Amino acid sequence: MEQEIPIWRIKYLPKNLDQICGRKKIKETLKHIIQQQNFPHMIFVGAKGIGKTLIAQLFSKEFLKNNYDANFKLVYADIPLSQEERKQVRSDAYISTSKIGSGAGRTITTPAFIQARVKPFVQLRVLGGSPFKILIVKNFEALGQNQQGFRRLMEIYGRNCRMILITTKISSIIDPIVSRCQIVLISPIKFIDFKDLITIIATKESLEINNEVIEVLYRISEGKISHAIDLLQLSSISGKIIDINKLYEFSQKFHNDLIKSLLMIAFKGDFPNVRELSRKILSNYKYDINEFFKLLIDELNKMPLSKFVRCKLINYIADADFRSILGRDNDIQVSSLFSKICLFSEYI
Repeated sequence: MEQEIPIWRIKYLPKNLDQICGRKKIKETLKHIIQQQNFPHMIFVGAKGIGKTLIAQLFSKEFLKNNYDANFKLVYADIPLSQEERKQVRSDAYISTSKIGSGAGRTITTPAFIQARVKPFVQLRVLGGSPFKILIVKNFEALGQNQQGFRRLMEIYGRNCRMILITTKISSIIDPIVSRCQIVLISPIKFIDFKDLITIIATKESLEINNEVIEVLYRISEGKISHAIDLLQLSSISGKIIDINKLYEFSQKFHNDLIKSLLMIAFKGDFPNVRELSRKILSNYKYDINEFFKLLIDELNKMPLSKFVRCKLINYIADADFRSILGRDNDIQVSSLFSKICLFSEYI
């Protein structure tokens, strides 16, 4: 079956906690929780692309066992609601006067994200023999002011559903939620564990790679396994011998092609497509938001633009970079940046 999977990051994706590379202490903690069959709400904290969501999913799968499909859900706090979801929320917000009870004629003020994606799941009773359901909320900091509504939900449905919140910014989560959760720090993988995994993959794929090249791969990928495996697969296209020059060449080309295509769409004024592509790039390749802005500037400096246009675009990016440090929702800052670039595109 593995031979039929062309993408290596999927082919070598861990299928249980034991297969996770390194992180011995974290795996021991989670396995102890599985044995006890009980845990409080949790917050997984770590850099983007470090493996927080994958670890949380594998933990949930082993905890819930055969009842996993019925009692597990993963939601993304930074992905806007669809038109259908918004329509349903508006429909459910008002309780008709024809209804019987004290709620008749009242308007429900629950935040739309919680009403559409969270509440329907946590309200349902646990199926099977599991002690409770598990809900994972990725990029939880993006909820912003809606965190207060989520806190009330945690208190009301805590016995029926445990929640694992995924974030890169613990400082962006309100204290009442932090105080109700066990914090699990997902640290970067150690080089020795990284080296062992890359060596195993290289052997299975008949690649020649030495320790020095693996060390460079570790630095380029910042210890992010999925990024390292993608880069290794790209480098293997031109031959089975992986050297340092090949790694740098494919790494740079990979970054440049993505960012260049993003900017070219923005220069055409196509805001819906550039926003969608930017979300895919940030989600799939786990760029840190400040690293993403730096890549934009690096690519802009290579383009044949006038001094006025170049300075104006760099100012837009610098402003978005500053606001992303102070703000909670990076998606808003990125969308705002590309909306400005699209409006400015007539001067380019």
